Amino acid sequence: MGSSCRVVAPNAEYTCHAVGLVDQLERSWSRFLLDSEVSALNECAGHITVVSAVTYELIATAERARRATAGAFTPLMLDQLVELGYDRTWTEVQLSGIDADEDVVTTNHPACDVGIELYPEIHAVRLPDGVRFDPGGIGKGLAADMVAAALVDAGATSAQVELGGDVRVAGPAWNGGDWEVRVDDADHGAPVAATIRVPEGGVATSSTMRRRWRRGGVDVHHLLDPRTGRPAETDLDAVTAVAPSLWWAEVVAKVALMAGSDGARRILEHHGMSGVLVRATAHDRYEVVERAVVPA
Repeated sequence: MGSSCRVVAPNAEYTCHAVGLVDQLERSWSRFLLDSEVSALNECAGHITVVSAVTYELIATAERARRATAGAFTPLMLDQLVELGYDRTWTEVQLSGIDADEDVVTTNHPACDVGIELYPEIHAVRLPDGVRFDPGGIGKGLAADMVAAALVDAGATSAQVELGGDVRVAGPAWNGGDWEVRVDDADHGAPVAATIRVPEGGVATSSTMRRRWRRGGVDVHHLLDPRTGRPAETDLDAVTAVAPSLWWAEVVAKVALMAGSDGARRILEHHGMSGVLVRATAHDRYEVVERAVVPA
């Protein structure tokens, strides 16, 4: 899905199994593959479409997240992202660059406020007419959750799955007890901004610093505000969130980042989640919000 993958498991048999599962999900969910299920679904927007069980779970989970955040998170902003120039994998965007002479998109194009229709009895969905679905971070988070669960079901005592730099851990840490996840802030020169202890679950970081490019001489990034369809304006550079599942950590980290410092703190506290806020200014840059992390 346009990002790196790392799996750590007790032996090579488990890791090979995990890589195979990630590959299957990639071929089903990547918006960068024209023959993926998600690409086919986007071609059928407005129509009831039967999908595989795993793809139905992805779509249903994304719609659940949209409702849980009252639309602050939405998976239906692919057209706005493509309009800004993110129409290829991030590696391809970096290699080819965005045409600096192109006009920056200035018109507001808010996200569609109509939800996705779900038909669980037949594993079918209907996207609102005229919009396209983007798995984005929630796709990577759910994929890591699925792979970690599959490894444990296969007999692995512990598993560590990283997709796009975010991590899902299951079972006891390799040295016993809780896992220690070090949150770095290499963008500001801090190799370890905070260390989070978690019995198991997901740790996700949402940032405006990494996937940035220029469009018509203006800096833009990939985190879009559903209210405007434009890159979110916030006094935070990054938010890390901890949750029992990585998909939910992905969602809350993104919503908290777009809400700014005060809003982010309230969002983490509302959901009873630990996290790290990284402000854009050097003074008092880091804030750690600590809550008891419930095991997955």
